[in-house]
Amino acid sequence: MKSLHKVLDIIEAVAKSGSMGIRELSAVTGFPPPTVHRITSTLVERRYLKQNPVSKRLSLSIQFLELGTRVQQQFNLTAIARPHLQELMSETRESVNLAVQDGDHVAYLDHVRSDYTMLQLFTKPGARVPLYCTGVGKMFMSQWISSEVDEYLKRTSLVPFTSHTLVDRSRLLDELHRIREQRYSVDNEEMEQGVRCVAALVMDHRAKPVAAVSISGAAMRITPGKIKSLAKSVKACSRAISKELGFTEAE
Repeated sequence: MKSLHKVLDIIEAVAKSGSMGIRELSAVTGFPPPTVHRITSTLVERRYLKQNPVSKRLSLSIQFLELGTRVQQQFNLTAIARPHLQELMSETRESVNLAVQDGDHVAYLDHVRSDYTMLQLFTKPGARVPLYCTGVGKMFMSQWISSEVDEYLKRTSLVPFTSHTLVDRSRLLDELHRIREQRYSVDNEEMEQGVRCVAALVMDHRAKPVAAVSISGAAMRITPGKIKSLAKSVKACSRAISKELGFTEAE
């Protein structure tokens, strides 16, 4: 952990100064020159710092701009989606969520809670949950090619969170095929007992999935008989957000 603090101290020192040499960084941070050299060499190799070939001074690379752009896009996405999420909550009287893929997990960006539910849902902003046992996660997985799904299943233990969690490979693959065809997914009490979710994808101007919207609530209210109606509503919401992001559906 101390090493990580040293890396961050060096990055922050370079960012504040604009550009610095090894000895300057050593003086500012208090780390020995060999330590600074070792850390900055790794950061240059990973393209987080760049080094002037003549002066040898170090500065931040465009990598930080790329990362910042991704963060900014998520903030923009949340702002664009918010009115549509609120409208969907008003229509369905159930809580509504916005999530993005984060590696082998989904991360929830926004949550519009319905006054109708007293449940403390797992979908609060900042929460990260596995892909395979959530409606939003399965939506992302449904867009993967077979080899991507295979690699995911090799590195992921399908842990049962409830008695409904799909931990059988063949059943999960069948589920992903069904989701691709119907263009919505259902978390049938797979992540949390007594909670059902219905989800659909949000696409950007490149026709790439950038987020997913879901309706979540008590299974006693989100009954199997209501799934198709809720799916229609959540798909309409995701299409409206996608349209604002520049997505054009093929005719």
